[in-house]
Amino acid sequence: GNHRSPQPSMSRGETVQGGSLKTFTLPAHVNAAQVTITSDGLPVNAKVELWGTASHIKQLAEVYNDNGATRPFAAVLDVPG
Repeated sequence: GNHRSPQPSMSRGETVQGGSLKTFTLPAHVNAAQVTITSDGLPVNAKVELWGTASHIKQLAEVYNDNGATRPFAAVLDVPG
């Protein structure tokens, strides 16, 4: 597998405001997804869940840092197929 640390994406993605929930449906042919979490300098406190079915969480990441602009979070999540 690929064990390099992912680089935070510089492309514009979806904005998710604090305290909200956002879901994305991945096409069946996708075998990995990159997640990048940043802020405009404020602390980041986020939970990322990759679900296989409606009742089973396949992967979970809880992310906290004190400055999402200078310390963005990036991860590549394998999508079980």
